[in-house]
Amino acid sequence: MISLRKTATELERLEESHRTAVNCYSQALRSTEQNAIELDAAQAAHFRAQLQALREKLRGDAGPSDLESVQTAFDTQLKEYRDKTGEHLQRLRREVQAATAAVESFAGSINDSEANLESSLKRELNNLNQTASNDDLQVIRVAIHASTTKIAANVQQMRSSNQLAIAQLKDEIRLLHQEVEAARRSQLPDPSIVSRQQINGRIEGFIKKSAPFSVLLVVLRNFDGLQNCYSAEVIDAALRSFEARFQNILPSSALVGRWTRDQFSAILSTPPCNAIEMSSEVVRKLSEPFVEKEKGEPRSVVFNPRAGVVEFSPGSDLAKFQARLKQLADALAG
Repeated sequence: MISLRKTATELERLEESHRTAVNCYSQALRSTEQNAIELDAAQAAHFRAQLQALREKLRGDAGPSDLESVQTAFDTQLKEYRDKTGEHLQRLRREVQAATAAVESFAGSINDSEANLESSLKRELNNLNQTASNDDLQVIRVAIHASTTKIAANVQQMRSSNQLAIAQLKDEIRLLHQEVEAARRSQLPDPSIVSRQQINGRIEGFIKKSAPFSVLLVVLRNFDGLQNCYSAEVIDAALRSFEARFQNILPSSALVGRWTRDQFSAILSTPPCNAIEMSSEVVRKLSEPFVEKEKGEPRSVVFNPRAGVVEFSPGSDLAKFQARLKQLADALAG
């Protein structure tokens, strides 16, 4: 009886420790969510929504595998938010630098105008002082009239120059806004064009160096169905999160990109056996939900990925390799 009691007490203690650990982890996620630095409202909202989804997974009877899954996903989301926040800070720095240059240019033009006006005024005042010693009233009148005319013309010229400088400054600010907006739009290029070019470039680099590599291909089998259930904005945001998570799962040396509208690929320099082992882990983690915001409301998007690996050895036929890659894509698509 004493042994049974001790065992029961130990089990209760372990269970209580487990509950406490899960609760503390959930509170840590909550604290991260509440204290996330907000530079971009949309990015911060997306990050908080992802953390809320992770906290939901910890409710109830969360086991060790759930804790490991949440930890991996949390690490991924934290890195994604860090990267996005860093990009936002870089954009802000560039905007401030451009605005500073425009203001410096404006201030320089104002200083030039003031310097020219001051020089002209001193010259006319000197003329008036010299004229004051003249006894001829007519000469004095002519000199005063000439000086006042020149002073008025200089003042008008300075006013016109300032107005021109202000107009130029406004135009610079307008162009700056256009450039910033264009840069933001360019950050979301057509992934089926740009990423595929980068992937092909990496493949060509390995072939030129006669180095072995593997292509880990991931196909989203429910892509068409998701398009019927969610808006284009939600799908695009989920695909960007999908690509970022895919990259974070793999070694930093791997190049991940969009291959087609419903396919992603990663170029790996690791042995094929390691790439095959990675593929199962990739599928497991990429099958977890992606929470995106739409008009302030969270939308949980779950992809159905399938993965496979094609190896390329130095000296192999490139055409056959490409044919095997296409066969794999067709097989994964079902």
